[in-house]
Amino acid sequence: MLFIAAVLSPSLHAVDRGKQVVVSKADDAARLMDAVENAIWAADGQPATKVVYVVYSTECAWSRRLFDDTRGLVGKVQLRWIPVAGGTAASVLAARDATAVANAFAGRAPGVVDARAQRGLAYNQGVMDSINYQLRPYDRSSTFAFPTLVYRSGKRVNVVAGNPRDLADLSAQVLDEPRAAGIVPAGIALSAQPPTLLRSRNLPKWSHLAASPVVFRAAPSPQAPPIDDLARDFLVPVSGIVGTTGWIEVAPWGPDKRKAYVHDPVMARMAMLEFRVKPQGGQWQAQGTVQVREFPDAEAPVLETLKPGERYLRRGIVERDGDVWEQIVLYADGTPGYAKR
Repeated sequence: MLFIAAVLSPSLHAVDRGKQVVVSKADDAARLMDAVENAIWAADGQPATKVVYVVYSTECAWSRRLFDDTRGLVGKVQLRWIPVAGGTAASVLAARDATAVANAFAGRAPGVVDARAQRGLAYNQGVMDSINYQLRPYDRSSTFAFPTLVYRSGKRVNVVAGNPRDLADLSAQVLDEPRAAGIVPAGIALSAQPPTLLRSRNLPKWSHLAASPVVFRAAPSPQAPPIDDLARDFLVPVSGIVGTTGWIEVAPWGPDKRKAYVHDPVMARMAMLEFRVKPQGGQWQAQGTVQVREFPDAEAPVLETLKPGERYLRRGIVERDGDVWEQIVLYADGTPGYAKR
């Protein structure tokens, strides 16, 4: 089996300023709205059944202009501001209201914010990555425009990059959705505490054998937004194992050096497997059809299935839970495999 070393590519970016993308496929629209609804946003205006999500930077003049120009919309729609960039972005997440948004634009934000707000900002940056990722089938522009507006309009989702020309028409376009008023973002709970990371003993890099690409998420939870995917047999560095949850944290990737998480309970357990190899040389020969596994465990992935009589160099033996495993040199690069006696 050939493993090709690779890192996750930097995320492609959302639509260029002035463009609009319409996401009409029901599943795609639902996933995109799930990402922004569960971002950590600041509510601008009273709870409403018409909602527009705004992904922005606190240092963006166009975003500030949108804030100023939308004062007449307050009461007709609720804008939910999702800060992802800017030196005062985390301060907005500490209060999560329109005053915090205005203060950040005006340079009146507090100079120090707590670690929870910083984690919230990292989560929101994952939401921006998720928008990039989910829009790949629809648009492949090279820059993310601040601000970017996301809202439901009928059965579709509109993604508007930049400042809409006629804001007076915006409230008429937005779907009146009773459930929208009561949404509590999952990102608040998901970023409340840092993940408990354990050092990976046995898994310096992670890959998978599934036919379809496997999705990475911005936090170790199925509720976290998807931010990228990986095809089979490609490798990404592992930076830690998230407790006993089955989630694996991969090393920083992309231009902003953020972390990503993949759920793989089997390989997470293999990463923490305790075993000791007792050196033992000589030749090893398959006595029958033998499955050679990546680790000395019955759940470990099968690397190769050998035919009777095939011979390999023995490196040692492992005794675990009453079983004995032969460690053999399986590939020319020295990669070991484990065959159960």
